[in-house]
Amino acid sequence: RPRRRRPRTQPLLAAAAVVVVAAGVTAGVTTGFGGPAGPAPAVAPTSSARVATPPPTVDAQPPEPIEAVWPRALRKVPATTPGGQKLRPEQFIDDDTLLVSTWSSFEKTSALYAYDLGTRKLRTITNVPTPKGTVLFAADFHAGGDRIVWWSQLRNGTTQIWSAPLSGGDAELVTTLRGGRQGLDGLEIAGDRVVFSSRSGGVHTAPLSGGPAAPLDGGASMHLLAWPWIGEPGPFGPADEPRFARIRNVETGETRSAVVRDGEEMSACSVARCSGHRQGVYFRRLRDGSGEQPLPGHFNRMGSLAQDRFHITALADGLRFIAVTLTDLTDGRSADLGIKARKNAGGGFAVSPPAIAADGRLVSYTIKDTLHVIDLSKI
Repeated sequence: RPRRRRPRTQPLLAAAAVVVVAAGVTAGVTTGFGGPAGPAPAVAPTSSARVATPPPTVDAQPPEPIEAVWPRALRKVPATTPGGQKLRPEQFIDDDTLLVSTWSSFEKTSALYAYDLGTRKLRTITNVPTPKGTVLFAADFHAGGDRIVWWSQLRNGTTQIWSAPLSGGDAELVTTLRGGRQGLDGLEIAGDRVVFSSRSGGVHTAPLSGGPAAPLDGGASMHLLAWPWIGEPGPFGPADEPRFARIRNVETGETRSAVVRDGEEMSACSVARCSGHRQGVYFRRLRDGSGEQPLPGHFNRMGSLAQDRFHITALADGLRFIAVTLTDLTDGRSADLGIKARKNAGGGFAVSPPAIAADGRLVSYTIKDTLHVIDLSKI
């Protein structure tokens, strides 16, 4: 489950999370379910469990590299600006353009850019303001239509939602919300409105052009999943329930609940599917309990299910690292992402997983000074 954000910081990028496999211990990291089925994945949860030495994999050989399996999906570009600032991908603007951010200091976003993957040139979109008294820095950048939105929070508990034109221009304050000092857990653009939910519960909307926020009817205890779907418990809910086990479409009134059987521990649900594990074996299936499918990997999932289809995990043969892989669950094909592991002094290894953007389309990670960008729509 996502970590609780510390004051004065924005959520840690998923790529900064680490999976550690050591003798007798498996520490797993999960980054949410990505795409329209889940909240923004900037938060990286951490869980650990005492287990026996991981069993050997079915196939101890890594799959072919992603360059060979899905060559159209991978782009490699410099990972920093000409001035040396690290580029942090947020989502695709179009097939050849990324929305990226830079930090002025640790986790403090300074600016947003459009990054042309072909020309490798940056176009400034906006500088990101940090008002005096800000304790939760700008987070959860979301582009829709011709605008970008994000949020930050002041020391007095006021959440501020900001917007800027994709074409470039000054950031503008859209609306504010008082109460709840933990920030937001969902934010989207829905037509001419911005929709969001607080971590303590409650879905609100406000005009994208600016104006007061209003609570959504029937959304007082709910959280934003993927508009028009809201549900509970949210991503920071009780540990003994899958997140978004119960959801409702606010436009049609349709409701859906997740089936959980004895001996199962479900992690989270999207609009259509849920993932969980039973006796150490991970799986995904439809909300009604049908169509169950195993997930590859022999220890806690380190990646996300993007678009209810793509699974990222680390493969190991006992304590020997094999590869970080991306698997298309529709046809079973897998690819090696080329990410290397670090050896632990006491045996085993540690590895940093890629980040999956909120749009569910973008997977990114850095190897040395090169940013690897995977466009899942090209698979």
